[in-house]
Amino acid sequence: MCPTTTSPRTSVPRPLLDSVLALAAMLDDEAVARRADIERALPKHRASALNLAHYLGLRKHDVRALQFELGAIGLSSLGRCDGHVHDTVDRLRAWLAGDGAAAIAQPRRDYPDSIAAERLLHANARALFGPRPADRHVYIMVTAPTLAEATAEWADSLIAAGANLLRINAAHESRPEWERVAAIFRARAAAVNAPVRIVVDLPGPKLRIELRQLEPGVVHVPRRKDRLGRTLGPARILLVGECTGADQVPVPAAWLRALEPGDTVLVTDPSGREVPLAVAEISDRGVTAECRHSLYAATGLPLVWRRGATQLDAGTIGPIPEAPRRVALSEGDRFLISANGTSDDPRETVLTLPEPELLAEVRIGERVVIDDGRVVAEVEARAAAGLRCRTTATVKPVVRVRSGKGIAFPDSDLALTALSEADEAPLAFALEHADAVEVSFVNSASDVARVGERIRQAGRPGFGMVLKLETRAALRSLPSILFEALKYDPVGLMIARGDLAVDVGFERLAEMQEELLWFGEACHLPVIWATQVLDSVAHSGLPTRAEVTDAAMSMRAECVMLNKGPHVATANRLLADIIRKMESHQYKKRSLFRSLSVARPAGPDVN
Repeated sequence: MCPTTTSPRTSVPRPLLDSVLALAAMLDDEAVARRADIERALPKHRASALNLAHYLGLRKHDVRALQFELGAIGLSSLGRCDGHVHDTVDRLRAWLAGDGAAAIAQPRRDYPDSIAAERLLHANARALFGPRPADRHVYIMVTAPTLAEATAEWADSLIAAGANLLRINAAHESRPEWERVAAIFRARAAAVNAPVRIVVDLPGPKLRIELRQLEPGVVHVPRRKDRLGRTLGPARILLVGECTGADQVPVPAAWLRALEPGDTVLVTDPSGREVPLAVAEISDRGVTAECRHSLYAATGLPLVWRRGATQLDAGTIGPIPEAPRRVALSEGDRFLISANGTSDDPRETVLTLPEPELLAEVRIGERVVIDDGRVVAEVEARAAAGLRCRTTATVKPVVRVRSGKGIAFPDSDLALTALSEADEAPLAFALEHADAVEVSFVNSASDVARVGERIRQAGRPGFGMVLKLETRAALRSLPSILFEALKYDPVGLMIARGDLAVDVGFERLAEMQEELLWFGEACHLPVIWATQVLDSVAHSGLPTRAEVTDAAMSMRAECVMLNKGPHVATANRLLADIIRKMESHQYKKRSLFRSLSVARPAGPDVN
């Protein structure tokens, strides 16, 4: 800033007015430079595209000194202007220039003021997520479990707890299971007139390791218990003729035609213990049995079929498919990443990544992150067989890595694009049975255009698209991604904090999620806050202190996502309660000063 001089008409430092005028010119320059992007936005999003250009113009410069000066004289310090940048700067200019109250209050028609910005954001949230919840403005999305756990009771408990959206993760199971889960949830919601929506998460080009060494298959169904070890309820197991999925026990085919509810199938587990499976239901899916104990089942173990005290037959468990062997990794261990799963050294630990063209792009010294950061390694050498790596850090002394876990190369520039071959079946299912898709690993505007065009071709007006922001490439291309997004409706953003933390580094996650929230507000697009929200509650029923704080911060997004777990309804109720309480204290970045119960002399009644 220049030395202060005072305008006699306004008694405001002239350099302060000059700085605001210069800032307004920067915003206009950015809007001119982005004119083509703005004009390509949908008409309903054009004001949002213009404001996004203004926001980019603002954030290209360090205006912290100006913010402090404005705040010192009681004016807006620009810290909450994300959704209405130019309007805020215009009002500051009018006040500093002494144009009078009428000029300050006069809104501009070509870009939004604070009221219009809020309306745009809320309208876009409703278009994507459905009617606003009655008791809060933040929506709650819950990840669906496997079909075996997706019972009517599960759906009822979630809907009663306030879930607004169901997320089906298409990286697991297949179309018949997705259809059944969606049908159960919709039917139970319709029974109580709850306006729910279903979102399908496309797997995307996430890299996953394969372990090709096999070991005998084992079905493990853990006992459902609380933190004190008390049984919460029976686990459900499907008795089948041929094992094709998890939580299935193959029994003699002739039994399936004659089993009745109330029958018992005794399994002798590998330790010699008899575990009773009580037949509970005969349906189109097959024979469902309930088990109140933990169960380990392997091929060839003895079975006994009883009806009351009468033994009707005896047999053995049918073939359970072999499973990939788990690999144990500790700090300092070396392993090979191979495209074909082989090594010249039979003693070498081999992880398979069947994309040789991607392995070719990884350089010596670059990091390898496995299983969402549970194992971190470094590439030590390139060989004909693949990449030779050394483990540099693990979350515990020994980490057992299984096939299908994610692998990332955060230092490498890999040529990955959204909408992979694995996305085709989930996208077709979503366009027929769901309300929106989540597009994984969006890295560029072309990724957005590719999925957006498929949705247009399907002729599904109102079908939503959520862009998952989870890579460094996405952050680098964020302006072009957002301008492309504004060509579609409805559309939203997801802060996919799990993969984002792996890609940018855990130490930068908090900073990045803040910036993504700001950009969402700048273009008036709803944001989903995702990954590990109240995860301990969903799995055990009890929260950690850090999780409660994280949940309280999450209400600055328009939607919060919960992962699946046996206590997810409890997590949903707790999250809804936290959001309701926090909404009386804060909206987005703005603190709200209601009266504080903690400061009253009447007592400690805190609400």
